[in-house]
Amino acid sequence: MLEEELDLGTPICSVRGSRQDGVPIVAVAGEVDIVTAPLLRAELTTQLSQSPVVLVVDLREVTFFDSSGIGALLDAHRCAEDLRVVADRAAVLRTFHFSGMDTVFRVHPTLGEALARSA
Repeated sequence: MLEEELDLGTPICSVRGSRQDGVPIVAVAGEVDIVTAPLLRAELTTQLSQSPVVLVVDLREVTFFDSSGIGALLDAHRCAEDLRVVADRAAVLRTFHFSGMDTVFRVHPTLGEALARSA
């Protein structure tokens, strides 16, 4: 798991890769901004190096998401055959909406829904 910490030692962002039913999942928690987006990029690159058909990015635990996060997802989207995003928080959904990326990415409200569509 990758983490970016404040000076106080408190993680402001964590990124963890896992697999469920053979599908790679990148779970992100905390704030995704210009400082922490490289953590997301690194894990996405790691997962994409295995050439998955489907890659799920779980943003349900993200409390702040800016254009740096969108950039990381766009880079992954260019390389992934099928990139799916899980998001249910207004802070993330708002960024997708105002950037127009809600028409680019498959955004699902639950991990189960995102995974079910891979069958």
